[in-house]
Amino acid sequence: MTTFTTPDAQRRLTELDARTRVAWATYRDGLSGLQGTAYDDAEAAAWDQLQATLGEVEMERAELTLRNRA
Repeated sequence: MTTFTTPDAQRRLTELDARTRVAWATYRDGLSGLQGTAYDDAEAAAWDQLQATLGEVEMERAELTLRNRA
């Protein structure tokens, strides 16, 4: 089945892709230069934040996809 997206939906998908890239960059940059215990402590919190952000993005993407199929 072919799915068409509206310009608004396509814009929103592009924004969600950008949020995903920013989330990963924030994770990576927040850990850059850290070593040892400082890295271990920061990594756990950064990973949790990354997963929360990615989860929000995926929920929004799923909702957008469902709305465009209706």
